Amino acid sequence: MKYCKKCGSENNDDNQFCYNCRSEEFTDQKPQQSAAPASPFPSPVMPVQGGNPVPPQPPMQGVPPVNPNMPAGRPPVPPYTPVMQQPVYQRPQKKPLTIADLLTILGFVAALVGMFSASVILHPIAAVSSLFGFLKGTKFKPLSVAGFVISIVGGLVYIILSLHRSGLLPDWVTFGAFH
Repeated sequence: MKYCKKCGSENNDDNQFCYNCRSEEFTDQKPQQSAAPASPFPSPVMPVQGGNPVPPQPPMQGVPPVNPNMPAGRPPVPPYTPVMQQPVYQRPQKKPLTIADLLTILGFVAALVGMFSASVILHPIAAVSSLFGFLKGTKFKPLSVAGFVISIVGGLVYIILSLHRSGLLPDWVTFGAFH
């Protein structure tokens, strides 16, 4: 460390100017001063002489600005800020349709069509293909559950109506007690 001969402030060894008074004269020994060093800069409050304010004195010419953390003789370097690149959007890979996914769609459609016609054939096909699609499929799990439930309910309705038509079930079982 070195000390300013003018104001006694402690400076870095590589400073060319005192960070306090901007003097160029330094010594290696700490000066013996009891009073605080006076600053060479004008105070922000302007003194009044004879009722007219005294304008502040301009800063010293050719002297770099005071920064005790910056070594003298080097230009100020802005702090390093990494350049953030915007991430590139990558479209997610689509899973290809498998046979199980196609069977799921077939089971759902067969369950819906089976509610209106050919339910003896379509409901068992819908139940099996929806169940297979649920177990092995990758995409349409809710659709396979819906197809399976519709096919089971439709099959039960068909069985109950068939038993009623054959006379094996009474009317109150098929249509309810208050029909």
